[in-house]
Amino acid sequence: MKFLIAGLGSIGQRHYKNLIELGHKDITVYRTGKGDRKFVANFEKIYNPIVFDDLKTALLEKPDVLIISNPTIFHAEFIKLGIQNNLKGIFVEKPAAVSANSIKNLVALADKNNAIVYIAYNFRFHPLLQRMRKFLTENAIGKVLSASVDMGEYLPDWHPWEDYRYTYAARADLGGGVVLTQSHDIDYLYWFFGMPDKIAAFGGTRTGLEVSAEDLVKAVFDYSDGSIASLNMDFYRKPPRRTFEIIGTAGTLLWDYHNGTLTFTPHEQNKKAKTFAVLENFNRNQMFLSEMKHFVNCVKGKDDPKVTFKDGLNVLRICEAILKSMNTGKIVKL
Repeated sequence: MKFLIAGLGSIGQRHYKNLIELGHKDITVYRTGKGDRKFVANFEKIYNPIVFDDLKTALLEKPDVLIISNPTIFHAEFIKLGIQNNLKGIFVEKPAAVSANSIKNLVALADKNNAIVYIAYNFRFHPLLQRMRKFLTENAIGKVLSASVDMGEYLPDWHPWEDYRYTYAARADLGGGVVLTQSHDIDYLYWFFGMPDKIAAFGGTRTGLEVSAEDLVKAVFDYSDGSIASLNMDFYRKPPRRTFEIIGTAGTLLWDYHNGTLTFTPHEQNKKAKTFAVLENFNRNQMFLSEMKHFVNCVKGKDDPKVTFKDGLNVLRICEAILKSMNTGKIVKL
């Protein structure tokens, strides 16, 4: 299987290394050369990848798979090129694009061309988040009443080797901002509960960081079954935090990503809480490895995508509703 990676930033480099670890060798790279030259040079010195600076020339090599790991603003254009060039699989770093409108017609085009467009929400491969969802599907906590996600990380600490002010996450013109950049958390709310009916959100560029996109958001989701979810997101938290709590009529579930724990607390007085922990040797890259292995199996016809193109579109619709509510001060119906 031949792979073409578009974008050689930190996530593009991660995918390149993981493909090699998974036994794939036929990998080429397209990049514009506009990123951190020193950061890329160190990678190229070690791995010596075949690099193209012209996308059309790279596509003449007839790759089977396109991995899109460039800034979000370019995703829709590259997805379309991948479909038009009859690629078997297109792996897109989250989010799918900067707007739902830019890709809604591409979903049907991908189906027509039998192209697998996979949106890379790697937290679906976290073992404790998977166990948490199993608790939910087995009705262990009864009827869901409410859920809350609390996520915050200090943006300048993400990539110490580069100036955060110029990263895509900080720049509205590249599709950045905390909502799109950290849409992982929106995806697993969607994965667990589906589409909300209404969203109310507040926030903006408020932390004092030198960014042009929103860096602090608080949102509330209202669902048709009467349950409510809250979402807190920021680019300023120290130490970093990512927790997900679900309260049901029969118990509570609490996932703490940074502590590596999932706690199930039954509401019955005679039952004790149980805490599950990730294995000691678990590391973040295992999610990316599992995700890529799954995607390759999907392209080979051995598995069905855990995250479809339509899922990515729906998550993007939720992101847009959050931003619209934040900017208008009104409740947005989906």
